[in-house]
Amino acid sequence: MSLLQTTHAPAPTFGAEIRAAAIYVFTAIVALLLQTTVLHGLTGGRVIPDLILILCVYLGLHEHNLGGATGAFLLGYLLDSFSGNLVGLHAFAMTTVYLVVYLVSRRLWMDNALSGIAMVFLGSLLKGLAIVTAFAAYLSMNLLPLGVGQTLAEALLAAALTPVVFSALGWTKRFAGID
Repeated sequence: MSLLQTTHAPAPTFGAEIRAAAIYVFTAIVALLLQTTVLHGLTGGRVIPDLILILCVYLGLHEHNLGGATGAFLLGYLLDSFSGNLVGLHAFAMTTVYLVVYLVSRRLWMDNALSGIAMVFLGSLLKGLAIVTAFAAYLSMNLLPLGVGQTLAEALLAAALTPVVFSALGWTKRFAGID
């Protein structure tokens, strides 16, 4: 065994990549349906955990390739299609969150639960503040204080749900023989 073989993990097979993509697509569909219908109905549209953002942060932490970036963009685009007022706003925000998480995870050790929770919290704040700022710039400055409080509440709720979503994704990938 050479030094190169001992320091680098083997490249994933094509079948493993297809299984991972299928897991992400299924998870995104479930998260999108829960976030835009079930949770929206249960909470009356007040504070809703951003399950799509949790998945986007997971992609930023674990998928450091073109597929991860494309997945983050598509997650935002789907969210725009189902619940967005300004077309492209969530796609831009999710891609930005993915980029920030990717850049941070390339520099810091991010393979524990606490760092995942912190990244979801910060990513949720980043996304929420970008959306609130865009709304305030285009619609009304009166919405800014209301949006900041709701963004903080949604960020805390998303951070609280992060261990459940991350462990479910990790378990599913291990069960499918990917990790």
